[in-house]
Amino acid sequence: MTAEKTKIAIVGAGPVGCAFAVHLVGAGHDVTIIGRGQRLANLEDNGGVLAKKSENATEISNTPVKAVGSLDTTQPWDLVLLTVTERQFDEPLFTTLKACPKTAEILFMFNTFASLHKYFDILGKERCIMGFPAIMAFFHDGALVHKFMTFGQITIIASPKWRPIFSSAGIKCVHEPDMQSWLRTHAAMVVGILSATVAAAERKSGVTWAEAQLSAGAAREGLLLTKKLGNSITPKFIHYLAFTAPSFVFTGLLWLLTRVPSMRNNTQVPNWKQEMLGLAESITGSAPSDDDVRLLTQLRSKYV
Repeated sequence: MTAEKTKIAIVGAGPVGCAFAVHLVGAGHDVTIIGRGQRLANLEDNGGVLAKKSENATEISNTPVKAVGSLDTTQPWDLVLLTVTERQFDEPLFTTLKACPKTAEILFMFNTFASLHKYFDILGKERCIMGFPAIMAFFHDGALVHKFMTFGQITIIASPKWRPIFSSAGIKCVHEPDMQSWLRTHAAMVVGILSATVAAAERKSGVTWAEAQLSAGAAREGLLLTKKLGNSITPKFIHYLAFTAPSFVFTGLLWLLTRVPSMRNNTQVPNWKQEMLGLAESITGSAPSDDDVRLLTQLRSKYV
């Protein structure tokens, strides 16, 4: 199966979608990127994805990739890979995905706190594959710079069929049996970490202890809500960090993190801010009551 050529549509022409395309095309698969706006125009003008190994690299490669403005539902897709954000899932996208051939599997590569059943109910659980891209990716001077993680947090693909296909394309991936718990845990932690980082970037120095406490408290609220909704904290060490260890440990880690210049000065901070706000909205939208997300609401109000 790993040597078989597959027909893949990637919905989303951002850094993550383009990174997947580079690897999958390189492995011999038939890949089409569905994009819009300037990103689609760039792909069309370049005839593919321009990429370089680092921001300072001068050598630029070009991976030929087909790029179009809409997903052709008449094509015999083997896989539709979704790299858009949760906010971009709207009724027209759901309608398009439902119209794709029943044999086309749909791989979700994004983070969310919301119930996955809303996707399963609309598209059919049997064809939905949940995943998460462990990658650092961004555009620099029009060229993609990316690196898939190979240790620690590794890309997740909850499908024994597609994991070896992605692995053979140079994208190391693993299986997570409880994606709902994992995604909710990850979303809560990301809100805590990114909110502290964004606050540090905006003040151009490390956050105060009070700011670190707010970020840590908001993350704990998200984790408590995860448990309240019937899920488990995954992986388990996060439970220790957030609940078993003294509260100053988690707060202190965020306080220290924002004193690393490469974090608060990162060019991706504006994107991290939008990701943080989107996930915070996803968490608050899943809460049974306002009391469950008091700190998260307070945190969001600082940026919206």
